[in-house]
Amino acid sequence: MSSAIGPGYDWLPERSAAFLGGPARGVLLSASKDVDAKLTFVATSGGGPFARVAVKVPTTRQASAAVEAEGRMLVALRRLSLGRVNATVPRYIESSSRDGWTVLVSTALPGTPMSVAYHHWLHTARPQAVRSDLDRAAAWLRGFQEATAGPAAPLTWAAVVADQLAGRWDGNPELGAALERLAVAHEHLSPHAAITSAVHGDFWCGNILVREEEVSGVIDWEAGSPSGCPLRDMARFALSYCLYLDRHTRPGHRVAGHPDLRRTGFGSGVRYGLLGTAWLPVLVRRFLADGLGDLGLPRGLWYDVALAGLGEIAAAANDEDFGAGHLSLLAGLPSRPRRVRRHR
Repeated sequence: MSSAIGPGYDWLPERSAAFLGGPARGVLLSASKDVDAKLTFVATSGGGPFARVAVKVPTTRQASAAVEAEGRMLVALRRLSLGRVNATVPRYIESSSRDGWTVLVSTALPGTPMSVAYHHWLHTARPQAVRSDLDRAAAWLRGFQEATAGPAAPLTWAAVVADQLAGRWDGNPELGAALERLAVAHEHLSPHAAITSAVHGDFWCGNILVREEEVSGVIDWEAGSPSGCPLRDMARFALSYCLYLDRHTRPGHRVAGHPDLRRTGFGSGVRYGLLGTAWLPVLVRRFLADGLGDLGLPRGLWYDVALAGLGEIAAAANDEDFGAGHLSLLAGLPSRPRRVRRHR
């Protein structure tokens, strides 16, 4: 979908229109139906200093707050030295407020969302394709965390998540079991300290752009923080990668390429990824363990990281059903991983 845009359009700030060098063409990339839905346009022109800019237009008050938060995060990131991942982070250009609604303009990055290939038929059924996805994400995270590394701090993340979870789901019958899992995770994580680093906050396939087999961009920074626990992004990527494995499978049926996985209710792919014995669970657990090793932490903490990550999604999800599904998933998992034999 495309439309002509120019300085006369109310949602495009005048300064950004000037950057484009006059009227341009705008391509609508996304228009989600979430409670914080934004319209994202890429405006293109050959006349200004920026050939392409991304324009985020909120559709609700909640979306406007999210757009404003992303603008603040992009400004904060530009005050940091991003090293080799610098070119993969959008550059803030400007924000404009009209009647309390914020429009954000940033540079547009090249590439295709990793989620596009992920949902191609049999992509996640091929070990090499999955390994490549995980490796690309891990390499970008290493570079991002190294570039933004701050002082070491105790790993209190699981306890923080538990407080957030209790605040949101007070009275839910599954809250007690979920908090028990987080208490175990905190017991295992809290004796250790790790660097702080900038955090994306929603690091999943849909927000990672790929071009020529490399990560060319990471977008949608509204949940980010200039300084936080680096385990958060590791957990979010691994969990979201597993969550959608059964998206194209009919309920009750086996998932192609994964004989041990059936689509049976919410989160069956996550349970499979954390507790299964086949090749994909091995790769997912290795992704988490390697990330811990890169941070100088025991690799055996991978399961505790996953539990805390599930709790964070349950506590912060905008969609009520999505959050409740993760709460139930966390409550139903064992407190400790099963001892499994490596798949051959």
